[in-house]
Amino acid sequence: MVENVINAVLDIFRKHNILLYGVLIVSGVLTYNIWGLSDITGFIKIEEKYKNYTALAFLFSTTIVFLLVFKSIVLGFKSYVVERSSKITAKATYKEKLVNLTKKERAVLLQFFIQESETIWLPWRGQEVVELVNAGVLNIASNSLQMTRAGEAALLKIQKSTMHELATIYSDTFSNKHDSKVVQDILQNHTPESVKAVLESRHVFGY
Repeated sequence: MVENVINAVLDIFRKHNILLYGVLIVSGVLTYNIWGLSDITGFIKIEEKYKNYTALAFLFSTTIVFLLVFKSIVLGFKSYVVERSSKITAKATYKEKLVNLTKKERAVLLQFFIQESETIWLPWRGQEVVELVNAGVLNIASNSLQMTRAGEAALLKIQKSTMHELATIYSDTFSNKHDSKVVQDILQNHTPESVKAVLESRHVFGY
């Protein structure tokens, strides 16, 4: 939160005309005779109306800077709230998906355990893969794509923590004490054809 506010304030100085801050500093220094500069520069001796103009310039530039800072703080806070809300929503979506996996989705995730890897090739446009990516269960590991008879295959990654959660929630499928009959049923009867096509291409072309 504090970091967002600081960055927002710094953005003001990066984006807005430096002339505004020059006017603010110079008019403030002369109006309040900081470091005796009004005496040194002779400003103290000019007509009163010009002093008033300078004071007015200081007031105006101060107001503008204050409004810019306030606006940036508000935008920074809004950005923080939106980001925080997005993270909470994403976490809830992830948890909900994890405890409500279809057998086809389990078949997809089983490939990570079978290949003993956190990154594997999967059909990029496969329905189950898309669902898992959208829920944050899987993430894109590389922008590279491979062509298969099922279309494009992408390199996807699963977090170790997710694998541990899967082993806890579906101990009969993903844990070391899994039920071989359950695993066999999922692999044989529920593995999407697009996943099988990618596996075949992987074996043939060795990627």
